[in-house]
Amino acid sequence: MKIIIIASDNHIGGGKVVLDDLLSAAMKMVSINFHVLVDSRFDIRLFNSKNIFFIKILKSQRVFYVDKVVNNLTSPKDLILNMSSLPFFRSYQCSKVQYIMNRFFIDDYPTLGLPIAVRLRLTLQKISFSLFLKKADYIFVQNLVMKDLLLKLGYSQNMIKVIPYKNLDKINYDGQILKESFIYVASGEAYKNHLNLVSAWQVLAEQNIYPTLFLTIDDETDLYNKIMSQVKKYNLKIVVRSRLPREELLSYYGKVSALIYPSFFECFGIPLLEASSYNLPIIASELDYVRDLVDPVETFDPNSSRSIARAVKRFICQEEKKNTVLSAEDFTKELVLYAKK
Repeated sequence: MKIIIIASDNHIGGGKVVLDDLLSAAMKMVSINFHVLVDSRFDIRLFNSKNIFFIKILKSQRVFYVDKVVNNLTSPKDLILNMSSLPFFRSYQCSKVQYIMNRFFIDDYPTLGLPIAVRLRLTLQKISFSLFLKKADYIFVQNLVMKDLLLKLGYSQNMIKVIPYKNLDKINYDGQILKESFIYVASGEAYKNHLNLVSAWQVLAEQNIYPTLFLTIDDETDLYNKIMSQVKKYNLKIVVRSRLPREELLSYYGKVSALIYPSFFECFGIPLLEASSYNLPIIASELDYVRDLVDPVETFDPNSSRSIARAVKRFICQEEKKNTVLSAEDFTKELVLYAKK
């Protein structure tokens, strides 16, 4: 038996993280040969093992060439694990597992705010999954939200397996914890909800509250420029740490006060698991994908910057001023004050 892994576009982000973990495990399973189709940009040097055979795939080769390679590799007793952003386009002679790590492929979640090219690509990928996902023997997903979406689309309960995995590597951090500090580990896609989070920091600044927020977005994007404009305008304590090495990123779980996570949806939510492994308090959206993995200490409505700000205030023990409710008589007296003199 051999396992063929199709990961022809997993070279950054969460997809690369879970692929790295899988390959680390494969190196220890010396009795099984793994044939891995990887993006041409993927660094294979960390996974030098006699039982792992890499085939680098160019962007232009992700459909027809991948199909040809996989067909030539397979025999009836093998297994194919497809972790790419395209489904199986044909039936093979062995078992086929589709691992879906992107909610856009199976959901009607709006893509407004994404670049036109990305929206077009996601539309084509969604059409592909709607037409060809049934060719898989099993569909693996990382949380119950994804399973529910597939059930609504008519896929069999027996076909869908909720099997998340993640190696929780940790480092020791012996430095000082930064008071009233938060980190949001996320890329810059619109559904990650950075702008509402920054607006929450503006709400806090208006109340003379200035916690520190670390972001991990790319510093060469329009989102970065928008955030830096607001930082300058409102004197916000927001720091962008782009392209952090893995070890340095993990150190932040030891030095900040909490992870804050305002994303509108996730197929998994790796930073939630990582923060939990460090016993770092989590403040997050009150959504199912969060509760599938962790129990946050505070939650909020991710659509409301004021709700996010209030959750932060509760966490740092800042009292929230409530509106005073007048009696009808007092309201009438107040009303008189607004009459023209």
